[in-house]
Amino acid sequence: MLKAMAVIAAECAKAPGKYSVWSPEVNKYVCSDTEEGKRAIALLSQPSSKESSTHPPINPTFKLVFLTAAGGTVLFVVLCFVLTLSAGRDLPSLAEKVVMAFFDLAKIGFGAVVGLLGGQSLQSVRRRDAADEASTPAHKQARTNKKPSTEG
Repeated sequence: MLKAMAVIAAECAKAPGKYSVWSPEVNKYVCSDTEEGKRAIALLSQPSSKESSTHPPINPTFKLVFLTAAGGTVLFVVLCFVLTLSAGRDLPSLAEKVVMAFFDLAKIGFGAVVGLLGGQSLQSVRRRDAADEASTPAHKQARTNKKPSTEG
């Protein structure tokens, strides 16, 4: 799951304003406007494509929210360090409160980043479980052996 989260984060940073889909041919996310992306979208439309169903597409809105949360987190961590170093050994009371407020914002941002990546990678787990469930013999048999209702 951590590897999936890292792959999603890297794709968000690599192509922030573009829709990305998983390409089983190159085994990574690609932009939908490239040749690999067009082939991957064609594979997504096929119901027998199990590999593409295990990696959810990443839309530009998700990338914007993720990059904003990650950028804010980095900004607040840097502000904490700069303010702490510039205040010297004995932090005045007001400066300490400001640093702690920035640190709280950094913690919130970190939680948002981890939550976004975890939610996106859990989508792939849910999709894979749903694909596995749909391909089990009992499920297929239940779909094919349905008897028409005689109630009127």
